[in-house]
Amino acid sequence: MKKMKRLVAVLLAGIMALAVLTACDGTPVTRDEALGKNVAQWTVELGKDANLELTVDDELMAMSAKYLPTEVKRRDAIMAEDWEAFGAAQNELDDVFAVGTKVARVDMVLELNGAELTKEVLAQVVQVKMNDIQNALMKAGIEKPTKFGVTVTEQKDYTLIFFVVSE
Repeated sequence: MKKMKRLVAVLLAGIMALAVLTACDGTPVTRDEALGKNVAQWTVELGKDANLELTVDDELMAMSAKYLPTEVKRRDAIMAEDWEAFGAAQNELDDVFAVGTKVARVDMVLELNGAELTKEVLAQVVQVKMNDIQNALMKAGIEKPTKFGVTVTEQKDYTLIFFVVSE
């Protein structure tokens, strides 16, 4: 009986671990933690170049990790032109990152086609997306960003960098 209970406990723990790493549609969303650390470091360095003192925040890192699967679902729905799935994912994100919450989400989708993500590539993407970034910060009521969290996932067709930013 004890062995059966242990087996059931191990199976449930495994199922729960898989659920954390999987989006609702069954697409695995695994974080690239090494690349995420590099992106965080590069973001701090790029911030200094722009006279911003940015720091990595543990709470925002956890928030970014928590909502990364939802952002992947949203992105995949756009690519599949599944507007119902897109709407559901967008609504979930809008509930968390509502207007005036002082927490902004900034997503960057890169189609690297086998190329490596580097600090220079990140800087170019930030420059191209600057208007979108500023709009997201303004919508959240953030005047001077100081803290952020970031997670990165490499999907089949794209790399997603998901920032959560605050003051």
